[in-house]
Amino acid sequence: MLKEYCISDRTFRKISQLVYNSIGIKLKKNKKAMLKSRLIGRLIELDLENFDQYYKFLINSKEEFDNLINFVTTNVTSFFREDHHFDYLISKVLPELEANKDTKKIRCWSAGCSSGEEAYSIAIVLSEYFDGQDWDFKILATDINKEVLYKACEGVYSKEELKGVSEAIINKYFKLIKKNNKVYFKIRKNLREKIVFKKVNLKPGSYYPIKSKLDFIFCRNVFIYFDHHTRKKISNKFYKLLREGGYLFLGNSDTMFAIDSFDKKWRVANITTYQKLD
Repeated sequence: MLKEYCISDRTFRKISQLVYNSIGIKLKKNKKAMLKSRLIGRLIELDLENFDQYYKFLINSKEEFDNLINFVTTNVTSFFREDHHFDYLISKVLPELEANKDTKKIRCWSAGCSSGEEAYSIAIVLSEYFDGQDWDFKILATDINKEVLYKACEGVYSKEELKGVSEAIINKYFKLIKKNNKVYFKIRKNLREKIVFKKVNLKPGSYYPIKSKLDFIFCRNVFIYFDHHTRKKISNKFYKLLREGGYLFLGNSDTMFAIDSFDKKWRVANITTYQKLD
């Protein structure tokens, strides 16, 4: 007979507080069942009797805390997801940069990049737009989840994960490889070199490894996990990091949460797209 694991409200609150203090993500009470289902496997692997024992183990193990962060961060993504952002990038943002840039440099950030599809999509758009031109672009791609960052750095995707990407783009920017006797597609080196992947905590007060002003930031479907105070702090940090007139792309899920955190420093430029005002 399978053992029944239960997590008390008290232990759930203690684990939730740990997560909030560390990365700023608020696990509401309705996430209790989700947390339980995702962690039961760890209790079995660690041969622990209950969630109280797990909490005691957790606070004394940095490695296990990293595992916990991997479990509580959701990573749903795909290539060219929410394509209206990429359409706007091509039709409005890049022409603006092309016309007004003193130097042929573009610097941008994929914040909450998950397994890399967003960052590689941006890199492909930039490569296609500036094809044959001498433009230098770099993309910082960050996430708090080390597991998905490893996949992003590897840049290897299945045919299913490339669903919706044109054959021409696949042929140009991916190469076929075999892995575990299966066929996969690996990002070509010249595109991969345009991206720097790093583990970064978006929580206010954390170090952001950015030295120069950014032209645009993608931070999509991330704000939904933060409370009002944290969203406000992060959006203010983004504002400071963007160049004059720079753009912030948020996800469709973030809309209702983002607007209440913004003030007159931003203008709505397009669907869930905001431009920094002077």
